[in-house]
Amino acid sequence: MRGWSGRNSSMPRRVNRIDATVIVPTYNQAGSVGLCLTSLLAQTVPAGSYEILVVDDGSTDGTPEALGGFSAPLRVVRLPENRGRSAARNAGIREARAEQIVFVDSDVVVRPDFLAWHLRTHRDRGPGILSRGPVVFVDTLDDVVGRSVPRFASSPAYLDTANAGLERSAVISAGMFDEAFPGYGWEDFELGFRLRGNGIRRVFCRQAPAFHLRPSLTPGALGALFAKEEARARSAVYLYGKHPTLETRLLIQATVLHRVLYWIMAGAGALHRGNLPGVVSRLQAAGLGGLAHLASRSVLNRHYLASLEHELASHAPGMA
Repeated sequence: MRGWSGRNSSMPRRVNRIDATVIVPTYNQAGSVGLCLTSLLAQTVPAGSYEILVVDDGSTDGTPEALGGFSAPLRVVRLPENRGRSAARNAGIREARAEQIVFVDSDVVVRPDFLAWHLRTHRDRGPGILSRGPVVFVDTLDDVVGRSVPRFASSPAYLDTANAGLERSAVISAGMFDEAFPGYGWEDFELGFRLRGNGIRRVFCRQAPAFHLRPSLTPGALGALFAKEEARARSAVYLYGKHPTLETRLLIQATVLHRVLYWIMAGAGALHRGNLPGVVSRLQAAGLGGLAHLASRSVLNRHYLASLEHELASHAPGMA
């Protein structure tokens, strides 16, 4: 494993001079990172009590220029090339000035009391806890302060890096994020397994939602979404190789039940990759954006499961 070890003697010891470091990895998110950082700079906690640490993971779009418009308490760490989400977060952990760290994605917007609730949760329930807030998917990042949070807004991930806070020392002791993941996703699930094994308790903080931008469903963007599902399948198999348990198998959806479920959701196969762009366009034109996302998700998940079956047949034939 090419991750970081909690016994790494080169890991610097830092003096806790501020209450929290918010770590925001970003890669080619010029269109959303500004809104994310603006919301983080508008927190109700004192300005000098926290920092925002943005890790630019080798962006090739206008992200560096977008970041150039911000100043303290925001700092930017630039990686010379794209190394992936795990490496970007590890870079942020190494550079964090505070013992308390909070993870937020760069296509997320939060309310002004977001950080205050995470810090309050740790004061009331810590040490040794992981604070998890709801992640609410939205079609636009504008004007989220008044948005409601769905009653059921949790996820099966013990650690969801779109919205989570914990002690920096706990992440280091668990070995940091594994940088060997071969594709997109699952690296936070895997670190969550290790944190739970180390006795870190998860506490759900409903008062600190993060509003996560849904990916575009334009015909030109759908190809990239299918490619992402293939990458997610590769990482799922890697996760299962590290944690070959029934729990992992259920998480990565490697069951007949999941295949049947998404077949039904896709209209018994009537909805597929070939006709999805047209269906999505018609639904959006009718003002049914939510139904368009549901339709696309059913087809994308079927593609993920097909890719997963292929990857398992190649790497773990007994599971396929």
